[in-house]
Amino acid sequence: MKLSFFGDTVLDKVYKIDFDIDEFIFNLETPLSCDGIPAKFKVNICQEKSYIKETFGKAPIAVSLANNHIMDFGQKAFNKTIDILEENSIKYFGAGKESNNFNNPLIIKFKDKKIALLGYSCPSTHAIFGDNINSGSAKLNIEDIIRDIKSLKSKVDFIIIEPHWGIQDISIPKFSDRKIAHRLIDEGANMIIGHHAHVIQSYEIYKNRYIFYGIGNFIFPDLDIPTRWNGSKFTARRVKKQEIEHRSSIVVTLDSNLNIDFFTVRLENGVVKRAKFKIPNYLPISEQDFQKRLAIENKKAMIKRFLRNPKLPNINHIRELLNI
Repeated sequence: MKLSFFGDTVLDKVYKIDFDIDEFIFNLETPLSCDGIPAKFKVNICQEKSYIKETFGKAPIAVSLANNHIMDFGQKAFNKTIDILEENSIKYFGAGKESNNFNNPLIIKFKDKKIALLGYSCPSTHAIFGDNINSGSAKLNIEDIIRDIKSLKSKVDFIIIEPHWGIQDISIPKFSDRKIAHRLIDEGANMIIGHHAHVIQSYEIYKNRYIFYGIGNFIFPDLDIPTRWNGSKFTARRVKKQEIEHRSSIVVTLDSNLNIDFFTVRLENGVVKRAKFKIPNYLPISEQDFQKRLAIENKKAMIKRFLRNPKLPNINHIRELLNI
């Protein structure tokens, strides 16, 4: 029996999973309703209905709601999402109100072990955060997370932190994220599983504990949606084709003895199946090192976008490429 962890998941339709799953948890990257007031001036993603059971064949143990899209259609859509999850006996964590600590931690029983799950969004992701009045994601604040970890040490066998962080489409973790991850392990976290970059990021073993900085998109469809709501109408459109790197992810598994393993999968033609490919292995050793490598990664991304969709670059693109 294994507990599997999947990355960013948006189910706009029914997909197929072509590998065996026991129990599982994923990052629910969108509300399960489009009925509500869109959040202003951002990419607004939603699902008209839930396709969770139709895709997986069963319900997950839990979903993380700590991300930058769960509040894309406001409190009404968030409440509907919670209703659907509870109607289907799906637990959740990482979003809510301050009064319930944003539903952190969620403690689940896996065989004879108690596992604590906690989710937080980094402010850099432009998530909508909750307070005592409004629902929203839990904010990634290191002191708050340490407080949550300390409250759990004598109550559970294993603590998993799921941060929503990193830079979109960049396969290297931020140096600041690496420092945070090490601190959380030092304070008692047993594993860290990151989301948000939409591509796989490097992982490491620190003090014999796994840190997966970003496990990539598990299922994320192509986008062609209205966006940037100004309070009365959408003012732009977001069009994005999910390339091969956006359809590749790591599946992390935990067995009943708390042994960790992982493998790679890819979404092709509506089917997620095992696939072998290289996982990035670069880890920044300083902020200067990170910024230098980030500049290289940005240039590589620009070239890749141009080759996939050739068009005449503007002066800003040229300056960025040449780092003027």
